[in-house]
Amino acid sequence: MKYILGDVTPHNIKQLKRLNQVIFPVSYNDKFYKDVLEVGELAKLGTKMLNHVLNICEKDGTFDNIYLHVQISNESAIDFYQKFGFEIIETKKNYYKRIEPADAHVLQKSLRSPCAPPSAELQKSE
Repeated sequence: MKYILGDVTPHNIKQLKRLNQVIFPVSYNDKFYKDVLEVGELAKLGTKMLNHVLNICEKDGTFDNIYLHVQISNESAIDFYQKFGFEIIETKKNYYKRIEPADAHVLQKSLRSPCAPPSAELQKSE
């Protein structure tokens, strides 16, 4: 099955805002939605959004890491992101203001593979 991701535009930004209000336990301010409109390709609607963003960042080549926050009790979201290679690197206390628990994990996905040591290229097997 092929999915086509639509652009977020001024015409459908209210739909995105409504979806976020229903799905997420936090509310985003108007600046967030203004920023979404400005980032273009990085803000696609659809179930393939994370893959889309990861592919763009990897192809671009200028991103070293991707970071995101997840409420510490949201185990399904943590599992979801870990399947994509994200790792918990820290926990921020009182990150959320109006929900409990208020703490959030910071997850990171590294987009750079570790470089092999230079000597590895010179070694030959005999």
